[in-house]
Amino acid sequence: MGENDLTTWIREKITAEVVIAFVLGVFLGLVVLGWWLWPVQWTNTDPADLKPSHKEAYLQMIADSYALTGNAEVASARLKALKGPGEEDTDLSAMLDTLVKARMEAGRGDEAMRLEGLASAVILPPPPTPKATPTGTTVTGGSQLLRIIGIVFFLGLLGAGVVLLLTQLQKREAVRRGRALPAERPFARAAEREREGIAPPLPESTLGHFETTYNLGDEGYDLSYSIESPTGEFLGECGVSALEDVGIGEPGRVPAFEVWLFDKEDVRTETKVLMSERAFGDEVLRDKLANKGTLIQVEQGRVVTVETANLRLDATITELEYENGSNSVFAKLTTRLEISQR
Repeated sequence: MGENDLTTWIREKITAEVVIAFVLGVFLGLVVLGWWLWPVQWTNTDPADLKPSHKEAYLQMIADSYALTGNAEVASARLKALKGPGEEDTDLSAMLDTLVKARMEAGRGDEAMRLEGLASAVILPPPPTPKATPTGTTVTGGSQLLRIIGIVFFLGLLGAGVVLLLTQLQKREAVRRGRALPAERPFARAAEREREGIAPPLPESTLGHFETTYNLGDEGYDLSYSIESPTGEFLGECGVSALEDVGIGEPGRVPAFEVWLFDKEDVRTETKVLMSERAFGDEVLRDKLANKGTLIQVEQGRVVTVETANLRLDATITELEYENGSNSVFAKLTTRLEISQR
C-alpha cells in the first residue's frame, strides 16, 4: 500500500465517530469496569501485598503471637514477610514505632506493650527521623494520590494523541514533487493576473486552482494540495497520482493517473482514473483498475469532474503527449485543477 493509499484509507476509516468510540471504550473498559465495577481481586498473596490498615492488623497479630509463644525466630520471619519491594528493615521499625504510638493514643496500652516486646525481641535498626511539613505534620506516601495522578496523566496523554491525530489528518502538509504552480486565491488583484497572463477571475464559489505537469521519468509522481476557504478554514485536499507498473510498458512508465478529491465533511475520497488510449482499450487493465474509481480515456481539452458532498473538482487536460508517438505511455500530461464549492 502506497503513501497515498494509506492516507486515503486513514481519511475514510478514522472518522470522528471512530475516535469518540475508541475514547469511550478505553474509559469504560479501563476506568469504569477495570477500576470500579470489577477491579482485580487478589488471592493467595504475601503479607507484603496487604494495604496499610491490614498490615497494621497483621503486625499486631505477630506481636500477640510472640507474647504467647516467645518464639523470636518465628516472629522475626513473619515480621520480615511484611517488607514490600524496595523496603528495608528501617521501614519495619518505622511501622512498629508508628503503631505503638497509635495504640497508646487510643488507650490500648496492653497492645502497645506487646508491640514493644516484639520490637525488643526482634533486633531492627532504629526508624528514620520523619520529615515534617511547615505545619509539623509528617509526610507520608500517598498511593491513592499517585493512582489518581496516573489516571489523569493517562487520559491526558490519550486525549493529546487523539487531538494530534485529527490535526495531522486535517492540516497535513501537501507533498509536492515535480513542477506545480501555487494556488491562486479568488481575491488576487486583477492587475497582477493581466500582467502575468493568468486567466480571468474565477467565480465567487471557486476556492482556487492548481496546475500540474508530469514528464516522462518523474518517479513517485504524487501531488496533493490543501483546500481552504478564503478565511483559511481547512476544507479538504485534492491531488493527482501516477499509477506505475500496472501492466503496460517497462517499469516506471505511466499509462494512467488518479485524480482524487477529499472533503472533510464527506466519508469517502472520490477518485477518477485517467487512462491512455491503449490502456483504456485493454479489458484486463480496465478490470484491474476498476476498483480505484471511474475509468476515463484522456483527451486533450477534456474536463473531468469529481464531486463530494460540498466540493467540486474540475480537472482539465491542457497538454497531452505520448512516448514516441504511441498511445499507451504518457510522455507529458498537464492537468489544471479548479476547486469550487457546490
